[in-house]
Amino acid sequence: MSGQQINPDDALYVDMYIAKNSQTMTFIRSSYSAILGLAAGTLGLTNWSGFIFYFLGSAFLSLLIFLVKAKGNPSPYFRQPLDVFTEGVLGGMLSYILFWTLLYGIIHVYD
Repeated sequence: MSGQQINPDDALYVDMYIAKNSQTMTFIRSSYSAILGLAAGTLGLTNWSGFIFYFLGSAFLSLLIFLVKAKGNPSPYFRQPLDVFTEGVLGGMLSYILFWTLLYGIIHVYD
């Protein structure tokens, strides 16, 4: 036991905080995806343009979180730095599609 050395380069994580960060990312992405869906439905986007709009908006949100909240260093907040860009993207897509089709159907029903 006394022979073990702790490497200061090794990141130590608290599971409770990692889970809270993941939960917060999921909430942010869901809310932002609903707003993006409202915008896409209002603009009348269809087919691939709607999905491209979502992925561009999601990339923009990820970049904002990376630069503003994580200050360019997501390692202390997530186990893997790419989690900032991938956490909750597909779950957010479900909210996006729901609001996209809802608003498109309400606004563009007679087009």
